[in-house]
Amino acid sequence: MVGERPLGITILSALYIIAAVVQLALGVMLLFIGNPLATVIANFDSFFFGILFIGTGLLELIVGYYLRSGEAVGWLFTVGLLITDAVIRVLLLVTYGGVQWLFFSAFLSLDVVTLSYLTAQSTMAFFGGDNFHAILGKAGVEMQPRFKEWKFTLRLVRKSSLSLIGAAIVLFYVFLALFAPILAPPGDVTQGGDPMMIPKDGVSLIPVAPNAKHPFGTTAGQYDMYYGVIWGSRSALRIGVLVAGGSLIVGLLVGILAAYYGGWLDEVLMRLTDIVLAFPGLILSMALIVVLVPTVFVQRLDAVMLSLVIVGWPGYARLIRGEILRIKNEDYVEAAKSVGCSDFRVIRSHILPNSIYPVLIVFTLDLGTIVLAAAALSFLGLGASPGYADWGQIIYLSLNWIYAKASAPFEYWFTFIIPGLFISIFVLGWNLLGDALRDVLDPTLRRK
Repeated sequence: MVGERPLGITILSALYIIAAVVQLALGVMLLFIGNPLATVIANFDSFFFGILFIGTGLLELIVGYYLRSGEAVGWLFTVGLLITDAVIRVLLLVTYGGVQWLFFSAFLSLDVVTLSYLTAQSTMAFFGGDNFHAILGKAGVEMQPRFKEWKFTLRLVRKSSLSLIGAAIVLFYVFLALFAPILAPPGDVTQGGDPMMIPKDGVSLIPVAPNAKHPFGTTAGQYDMYYGVIWGSRSALRIGVLVAGGSLIVGLLVGILAAYYGGWLDEVLMRLTDIVLAFPGLILSMALIVVLVPTVFVQRLDAVMLSLVIVGWPGYARLIRGEILRIKNEDYVEAAKSVGCSDFRVIRSHILPNSIYPVLIVFTLDLGTIVLAAAALSFLGLGASPGYADWGQIIYLSLNWIYAKASAPFEYWFTFIIPGLFISIFVLGWNLLGDALRDVLDPTLRRK
């Protein structure tokens, strides 16, 4: 059971990898374009299900990997992941019906079949004369080095109070985004059926101070700031995840191809990278937005995200290229090539795992700075449409009220202080978390 890979395990691992890819694609689609089946599936929270599908997709990708690995420890770890995945599906089945129910039932069935198969394999190993306790013992022996490394990592995290603060801040914003429909219920007639539009309470251009009806006050045009900053957390996470993720994927592909194969391909890809880096990032983003909106017919916020991806990928490409050039001639890489491993397997199993950590650290830091760049573009009038729940757009509405009058210069402080604090704390949380990941993951720092 442990050393060999039965046909059933091969089929199930392939199914899980396919299911993971489908869910990851659905999650990205829901975050990027919303609910394309609004006429079929009503009351469908595209943000919530986008995050959910990305999470369960990553979970099932790990399940597929461990099923495929054939390790004894992989069997135990897979059972734990499958039970977690199945519990999530059951909770969703209890909560939702209709088309969602059929979708969740399909994935729950896959979990049940896999758990049943693994249980049957274990039973056959036990009654067939194999020492199943020896299998568990082997899993424990294999697990000991990993347990030691995990305990050391947790010790590093506990020693860093800033990392805990950063994680708490990020989780706070995730909580705001997931429970925005409860914290700030949509449905106002002025929203036009779009929950991401901020409800209005009149047409006056003079902001109203915080009061019982509007806890954070209103902006010029009487947009409710409380609703805007709560739902703006969804915009921030959506922009950060999609832009940083898109930049990471493009940068990894370019950097890996350039570093591993070298030669003319490296020259062409790196010169393309240099061309993008030659322009100031914010200026290039502004130019791209102006070109993309009328020619490609995309929404303004989508144009912002696409422009930031185009500007952001060269940094990842250069970083991963440098890391791969450093390790691609190491002995373990040459040994893998000498035994006939394909280029894809060498990159996947030997090069990428040993070069990805600096990239992941930069990715975490970029999640905050990208949102800051998007807010800057919105403040310049190139971001989200007027009335959209976006922190930069809210500050843009306060432009004429930063200095009110000589007798009371900061009378309308709430119009820019409150959304500014939400942006600043969001960026601070990701920066603290990124610094903590650097201390934990960077092999040159973690053992000091």
